Amino acid sequence: MLEHRYHRRIPQDLPATLRTRSGETARCRITDCCSDGIGLVCEDAKLAEGAIVEVEIATANGGGGARPRSYVIHAEGDRVGLMWLDDAPVPACLQPR
Repeated sequence: MLEHRYHRRIPQDLPATLRTRSGETARCRITDCCSDGIGLVCEDAKLAEGAIVEVEIATANGGGGARPRSYVIHAEGDRVGLMWLDDAPVPACLQPR
């Protein structure tokens, strides 16, 4: 089955940390982004579809970056897709250059 995308995906390779509403954290890698959300690989987290999370994106200088709230739109194995909540803007560190 072909997947239909409304927005172009931009490949990424950035470390990130997910935080759930219950306070759990998981180290992940951002694999791609678009204006609607991001794709991640999270080997140490099992997230349910619809879960609300906050993603802290590591910046180039090693510090914590944007922490947009998102929800899990799909989760299959270690692959997770998040969609921004509240029309959150795409964080500057994920903007195309």
